[in-house]
Amino acid sequence: MNAGKIRLVVLLVLLGAAFAWAQKIKVGYDKSTDFSQFKTYSWIPHKGPETIPLLHAKIQLDIDYELGQKGLRKVDSDPDLLVTYRGGVNTQSAAPAYDTGYTASGGIPMPNTTMWSGSLPASSIDQVVKGTLAVTLVDARHKQTVWSGTAKAKLDYDKQQKMFDQVGKAITDMFKQYPPEKSSDR
Repeated sequence: MNAGKIRLVVLLVLLGAAFAWAQKIKVGYDKSTDFSQFKTYSWIPHKGPETIPLLHAKIQLDIDYELGQKGLRKVDSDPDLLVTYRGGVNTQSAAPAYDTGYTASGGIPMPNTTMWSGSLPASSIDQVVKGTLAVTLVDARHKQTVWSGTAKAKLDYDKQQKMFDQVGKAITDMFKQYPPEKSSDR
């Protein structure tokens, strides 16, 4: 294999990896807020039990790390910012329609099939799990949201480590946009 083909193969592998980890990240913020005033934060307590306690702990630890990297300090009382997050998954299923009239094959049954052959095997049903994570920062004194980040991605629910990696990457990518850059139109 020559060098050009090797480069092409490496490029295709890297592009495939990028699409596999593709996440949609959206960040919004209050443009009138002076983010330099925020020095401390606290978590808004979650109510009720967590569905996946380890994932909950990872999300909080990753957000704590990112906020610490931005110069914010976690405190127990009188914070400048309140932090919360919400997450969820949505499963979509797709199964091919059962073609009792054999219209897909011009009305001719496929070999060894009848219209009474039964239902589709379970393996023919595809499931796509999509996850959403939304992080919100609230000005504690004014009780107003000043920054929020949302990440959406396909999740591989069967591979827990990969899902944890996706969540960590999403949080890192969100906080690359905190604090927001000052706009020139202020």
